[in-house]
Amino acid sequence: MKTELRMKLRRAAVIVARLFIGAVFVVSGWSKAVDPAGFIIKVGEYLGAWGWTAPHEAIVVGCMALSAVEFTVGVMVACGCLKRVAVWLASALMVFMLPLTLYIAVANPVADCGCFGDLWKISNWATFWKNVVIGGVLVYLIKHNRSVPGIYPAPIQWLVATVSLAFPLTLSFIGYHIQPVADFRPFRLGTEIFHPQHEADDDDAGEGYVYERGGERRTFGLDEIPDSTWTFVSASDDDGGGYADIAVRDDEGEDVSRDIVADGDEPQVWLIIPDPGLLFLSNAHEMTQLHRYLSDRGIDFTALVGSRGAGFRYWTDLIRPTFPVYSAEDTALQQLARGNSAIVYTRGGRIIWKRTFVSLPDRLWEKPDPGEGLNPLDDVRPVDDGRYAWGSALFYLAVLAALYLLGQSPKLVRLITMRHPNNKPEDSPEA
Repeated sequence: MKTELRMKLRRAAVIVARLFIGAVFVVSGWSKAVDPAGFIIKVGEYLGAWGWTAPHEAIVVGCMALSAVEFTVGVMVACGCLKRVAVWLASALMVFMLPLTLYIAVANPVADCGCFGDLWKISNWATFWKNVVIGGVLVYLIKHNRSVPGIYPAPIQWLVATVSLAFPLTLSFIGYHIQPVADFRPFRLGTEIFHPQHEADDDDAGEGYVYERGGERRTFGLDEIPDSTWTFVSASDDDGGGYADIAVRDDEGEDVSRDIVADGDEPQVWLIIPDPGLLFLSNAHEMTQLHRYLSDRGIDFTALVGSRGAGFRYWTDLIRPTFPVYSAEDTALQQLARGNSAIVYTRGGRIIWKRTFVSLPDRLWEKPDPGEGLNPLDDVRPVDDGRYAWGSALFYLAVLAALYLLGQSPKLVRLITMRHPNNKPEDSPEA
């Protein structure tokens, strides 16, 4: 009787350990997959703190691959699939992450580790102790995981792994080329483009940005943004109440953010360029065309560029824009919209949708019908309104459910795998 009770307790402990590890890895991988640009920015902060450089393409591929692997490993562990491979892959990740997070907790080169993207920000020490707990649970699973069968039979498990790998990669592709399907930043749909969480009075003073370097945090004025050795933390005011804000400056350095927003329900289009450079020259002609197209329909078109001083003036001299251009803090613009050239559509200053410039629908470039009188911008559907996030998740779960039902039919399993009925049982511990 004691042996039977001990086996039941071990089975329950293994299942709980699987669900715990799986949940942490799935949430971590998913949060980075939906916003690959944010993960890329975080990796760039790490590299900048260490004085390293790497090709942008390599960083993009590496970030997408890591988030997909994290998600897939989490699903495999939670479902009891590929018992040895999944647990050892999770352990290999922790062998790398545990000393890294210890270093980050001690040296504090960045404000937060970015383990869960913008979904959930925790301190560097909390991240380290979280990884210590994960490591301990994985040690237990290495010893006992194979003693408890998983949800899927062996021939189906590789299909589960393939689907679980494709799901986060698809989210990353959409998030990088259009916008994240889930937005956890301050500037969500429906918020105000410049003051979404804080309505400043006309006599407000002391606005600034909080930066961190070597464990020291300082608030800089809007005209005193520090160099790249400082890491942006948040925007805040003198009272300590954090808020999301973008200070838009004209040629004389005056904040005009509240002056350039249309009253009422007037439509406006904002071109967001956090990192201006020569690469943008290839799109300058298309931007001018879009400006003319929108002008014909009476829609304001304004550019916000993440540059100041001589760099801003040099860039505008190269582009020679036909539309108004203002400067803003690059980190704040990255919080507003992902992509080096993004379009934000607002009505009365409230965000309706956001997209990268290259993902705009082709119909926006069609010559308007003089008698049409319609605004095609109102027909563009955002990807971060919850439809894609919930729809993709439900579709993924439906595929997993279908694979589970398929695994319950031994005849179909043998048909797919072409295995003989006398072969090793499907729920063998070797699976």
